[in-house]
Amino acid sequence: MSSVSSLLRDLETTMVRGSADERTQILSRLTDLFLSTAAVMDEDQVGIFDVVIGRLSRAIELRARIELSERLAPVPNAPAGVVRQLALDEIAVARPVLVASPRLTDQDLVAISAAKGRDHMLAITERADIAEPVTDFLILRGGRLVTHAIAANHKARFSHHGMGVLVMRANQDDALQTALGDRSDLPAELAAQLMAAAKNSARRRLFADLDPDMAAAIGDAVERGARAVAADAEIQGNLETVNEALTEINRLHEAKQLDEAAIIRFAAAGAAEHAICAVSVLSELSLPAAEQAILGPDRDAVLLVARGLGWSWDAAAALISLRKDFGKSDAAVQRARQHFRTIPKETAQRVLGFLRMRDAQP
Repeated sequence: MSSVSSLLRDLETTMVRGSADERTQILSRLTDLFLSTAAVMDEDQVGIFDVVIGRLSRAIELRARIELSERLAPVPNAPAGVVRQLALDEIAVARPVLVASPRLTDQDLVAISAAKGRDHMLAITERADIAEPVTDFLILRGGRLVTHAIAANHKARFSHHGMGVLVMRANQDDALQTALGDRSDLPAELAAQLMAAAKNSARRRLFADLDPDMAAAIGDAVERGARAVAADAEIQGNLETVNEALTEINRLHEAKQLDEAAIIRFAAAGAAEHAICAVSVLSELSLPAAEQAILGPDRDAVLLVARGLGWSWDAAAALISLRKDFGKSDAAVQRARQHFRTIPKETAQRVLGFLRMRDAQP
């Protein structure tokens, strides 16, 4: 290895003194040398190439960086530092290693996604093997295009939570329904939710395809039926309020503005419908289940949901304030506060998971 080290030092010296074209030629020769011997190198030897190629690659033109990325992408023991450097470059350079390099760890992929954004995330969705920590992050931060792409990658692996978020979003996204419907790894309870969403979408498409007069007639009939079921004007008004609240909550969620702070604001303003809809979306519970947790007779349910979601006592207290019955005296609130702080987070998360499973059953 001493002769190789000497050659690398000579090349580095030439790189410092040479022109841009000469540096590109040197890098090409050095890459040739690495690829021809990579199979028999140990990590210490690869590390020498990592340092020198890394310095060279920062001083070359775009086309040369793209070529370097393409050559190193499939190499199992490519210089890890160089690969990460290329992955953080502009997308034309980054794409080959983001799609194919086995040297990028899950932590690397998450960090690159956070630092660079949608184009880099889309390239990552094409990888042959994507683990749960990466798919969870892409679902959380990637937006609609990234979500569709990752759902369509049948080799990507999803946590139960990540898959649940995808199914929830599919309620309003026909293309996502199709992508998820083609997967073989969808848990049974989530498959049932996806089927219900597909039925609702089919109903919407049916009305969209009907002759306008026929659609209007059916719509009138449906509305008459709804009025017959909800003859009481107050009930009808409540339904409209809930629908308006759910529309607003979905808009905030899509804009990534729905969080614990929003829950506290809604509760402080006495906007019970908005708070319940927000809890439903963030906890992945149905509206009836979320309402039961917040306003039902079991006063501990809201504490378990809030604790399971990792929220603070302030959020739990805000939801308790929506109750109009027992349990709101200062002493009762202090007891609830003490109980909230002693609930193990893992226990609360298991209870929340049970509530989701029970909620998903037909």
